[in-house]
Amino acid sequence: KMEWGKVTSGNGKPSMGSTPIEIEVSDLPSMTKPERNLAEGIKSLYQTCQMYDLNLRVGSTSLPAHKVVLASMSPACCEQVRKAVADFEQGRSSPSKRDQVKTEKDVPATPAPAPQAEVPPAASPVYSNQWKSQPGTEEGEKTVAPKAPVSPKSDAGSEKSRSSRPELFLEIGSPEAARALLDMVYGLGSEYNITSDEANKDVLRLAKQLDVPALQELAMGYLSQAVTTENAVHRLQTCREFGLDELYEAIEEEVVINRDALELVAGDEEVMKHPEILQGLLLRSARIHRPVPPPKRCKRDLDEAKVRPDKLKVAKTRAGGA
Repeated sequence: KMEWGKVTSGNGKPSMGSTPIEIEVSDLPSMTKPERNLAEGIKSLYQTCQMYDLNLRVGSTSLPAHKVVLASMSPACCEQVRKAVADFEQGRSSPSKRDQVKTEKDVPATPAPAPQAEVPPAASPVYSNQWKSQPGTEEGEKTVAPKAPVSPKSDAGSEKSRSSRPELFLEIGSPEAARALLDMVYGLGSEYNITSDEANKDVLRLAKQLDVPALQELAMGYLSQAVTTENAVHRLQTCREFGLDELYEAIEEEVVINRDALELVAGDEEVMKHPEILQGLLLRSARIHRPVPPPKRCKRDLDEAKVRPDKLKVAKTRAGGA
């Protein structure tokens, strides 16, 4: 019997129950997982010249970069970037003192009016045409003095336009060192592209100023390679200047071990300019090349040495008698 308003379910359909059943899907199509990380993305931005917001300045050379990338290298580097940004914002909001001084110098001072001299009365003409106008001008027409050429503003063409990005000025002389820094920061290859010892010293200066140990290790690797008798003294002096004591001792030891190289380096005029290096070479050479003393002999060995001649003499006598 069916009642009005009462819902009933059919008994013919099975119930699924409350516990879900796990279904395993096999034979999936091959799916490649793209490997993408932050370092690769930053490197791609640098190589495609996108979103630059900072310039590294070495003299007149300007190298674009990204603020956040350089600031992440060390606290000292972050502070340098922060200062460059603050100087840039201050320069945009108000002119610098240098510009104000230039503006004051560019404005010419108004000269004081010269006192008017008394004009003597006109004398009577001596010649009949003395007071006549010059040819080509009408009588009574005033002669206008030529105007002095107006000098252009000093900052119209001499001053370069301000950079549109903050600039971090590096206290070095070689742009190669700044490029080496950017190559290391952005991971552009494994080669250390430095062509001279002076540029390598600028890299060491950068590593010290910005507190980047990884950059210092690259410069140390350059110092340890291709060492010759011509540049050994210069490399040793560089190690002393930047406090690379372990590398200094390694190069010094290699020079001292090779006697031919030691003779050439010690006789070079360059080493005479650095007496502390010459002294170190002599001291290490004295320790390494000191002659080895003969081993000490015990009393027993001395006694046997004294007895052996007698035994040898007896043996010779018996042989002669036989």
